[in-house]
Formats: sequence, C-alpha cells, structure tokens
Amino acid sequence: MPSMLDALDLDPVQQQIYEALVDGAVTVPDLRSALGLGTARVRAALESLERLNLVGRFDADRPQGRGGEERYLPVAPEVAFESLLVAREEELQRTRRHIQLLATRFRANSEGRDPLDLVEIVTGRAAVIRQVDQLQRSARGEIRGIDRPPYANSDPDRLDPKTGMMPVQAQMLGRGIAYRVIYDTEGLATFDHRLNTDIEACAELGEEARVMADTPTKMLIADDRLALIPLRAAPNELVSSVVVHPSGLLEVLCEFFEVLWGRALPISEYLAGRRPGASGGPDAEEARLLALLTTGMTDQVMARQLGVSYRTFQRRLHGLMERLGATTRFQLGMRAASLGWVPQATAPSPRRDAARSPASSRAGTRRGDVRTALNGHA
Repeated sequence: MPSMLDALDLDPVQQQIYEALVDGAVTVPDLRSALGLGTARVRAALESLERLNLVGRFDADRPQGRGGEERYLPVAPEVAFESLLVAREEELQRTRRHIQLLATRFRANSEGRDPLDLVEIVTGRAAVIRQVDQLQRSARGEIRGIDRPPYANSDPDRLDPKTGMMPVQAQMLGRGIAYRVIYDTEGLATFDHRLNTDIEACAELGEEARVMADTPTKMLIADDRLALIPLRAAPNELVSSVVVHPSGLLEVLCEFFEVLWGRALPISEYLAGRRPGASGGPDAEEARLLALLTTGMTDQVMARQLGVSYRTFQRRLHGLMERLGATTRFQLGMRAASLGWVPQATAPSPRRDAARSPASSRAGTRRGDVRTALNGHA
C-alpha cells in the first residue's frame, strides 16, 4: 500500500518506524512489539532516520531513560520534513528546466529530421491508453480534442466512479490546463458519454465543450507540439494510433480542429452555470434540455440522456415551449436565442483567425444557427 511519505524516498521500514514513534513508541522494544520487526532492522532504520534528522536519541543513563533503554523521539513532522520537501521541489525544478532545454533542442533539430521521425505508430490498446495520458500530462497550456467512438479507455476502472471523467483530465483541469473538446453526437447517442455526468463535470471544471455530428476522426492535440490520431480502429475498440510531432502535418491538424470548432455548437455554457441572464433564465433541467436540442439527436436518444421516458421528455419540451410562448421548435430556438438562453460560438482567437482559410470562413456562417439546431429530429 503506497504511503504519502513515499515521495520523500523513505523506505517502508523507515516510514513504519517514524509513524510508530509519532504514535508513542519510544524504545527499541516498543518498536519491535508494535511492528513485529527484528532488533537489527529497527536499529538500522533508527540510525538512518537520525542521519536524516527525523529522529532524536536520548541516552539510557539520562533521566528520560526507561528500564535502561535508549529512548527515541520523532522530530516534529512539520519541521522534520520541510527541508526534504524543499530539496525535492528544487530537484523537480531542475528536472523541469532540463526537460525544457531538451525540448528546445528537439524543436531546433526537428527541421532536419528524417520525415519518418516526425510520426510514430502506437499499437495495442494499452499502449494507446498510455499515450493518451502522456499527451495530456505533457500540455503546458491547452488540450484540444475531437471525441467520438470507438474508445480505448472506456473501462469502468479507468473512469471516476462518480463523474465518469478520466482522472488525468480532472488533474490537468485542476492545474489550469485549458480544454476545448468537440463531442460527436454518436458518442452521446450510444451512451459513451452522459450529459449530466462526465460532460457536465468537465464543464464545471472549465472545459469548453461543443457538439457536432459526423466528425471525420478522433483527435487529441497538446498545445501546438503533439497530436494523436487513430491509425486503425477495430469495430468497437481503438487499437492503434499515430503520434504526430512538430511538422507541417501537425500544423494542418491544428488548423483542421479550428475549422471544426467554428462549425460546432457550444453546450458547456449550459452546463457550468455560466448562462447569461440568470434572473428568469432556464433552470438546470431546462438548460440540459436546450443543450440536447442543439445536438440534433433524436427525441428518443435525448430522453435517454436525460434519464427520463420519451413521454416525460415530450412533456418537458412542450412545457419549455409554452414558457417561451413558442408553438414550434423553430420558434423555441428563436425565443431562446433572443433571451440569451442559447450560447453562441465565440470568435476565434486572433492567432488562429489570421490563418483562416476560405473554407473556415464559410464555416463561420453556421455559427449561432440555433434555428437549425433546435429544430431537432422527431
């Protein structure tokens, strides 16, 4: 069982000894009795803890002695471990600086590399999962992704049991890494994602989510430095991927994502409590319903996403239409947009907009087209 002190390079016996001293053991016999260890192991661990200034020893002939035994007392934890923590933090900073230096050298030499070195093939489900995690952990500013089936990491033990999120994403969002993700409607329709669990949990942590039908491929991009796309997918499982390093291909993939991002419809604003006009605005259930209506999924699938029957879904939909004075979904979309209940796609960043192609400019005409999105499917 890992201990919180593992990070300070204390071995298991040292950890047991120190914690037993904290709990009140003071002599070698005390420690032997509490831990079931031999005298030699106890004494060796105590000597090493003394060298680390984590333990103090009192001679047997001093008043503190008990039954002629030397007494050992722990140095207060907040004092004892501070220097070790500082040393470890300094070591990590040196390691980070060296990695940055290596990354600079790598980029400087990338132009002269063999084209075959600009991509690498990852095969096997376990290897693909590791690469997905490594790519996310490598990000320093932003992760961009297109999320669609099949999935390599959908096992229950790979997901947070409460939110359904991947733990790595939660960790990176907690560190301030931005996420922009386009969810394909197929993943929503097949229950690989749930609006009121993992997508909503991600939105609450700051992920910007949009939805789009018929996305052409899965993709994951870390900053502008690394991308991961499928090489070959089995019918129900991702079994191989291509890692793309800095190159013309990577630049194309980054621009390709931005084109699709401009076409996709936003949903995270509904789910993270950032909806404009809070006074008189949609409640949580209405916000989820509006978010689902933007996806263009069938009413049956939307009902399953909400965890309600088809009849209940219809009742909620008609209740929302009645509240906004709409008799058709077209009118519902117009009224919701006029009230600010339907989030609009934001303009691209200047850095990206400067390189927009004519195709992406045409794609921009679809932004905010809530009338089509809310018209839905029967």
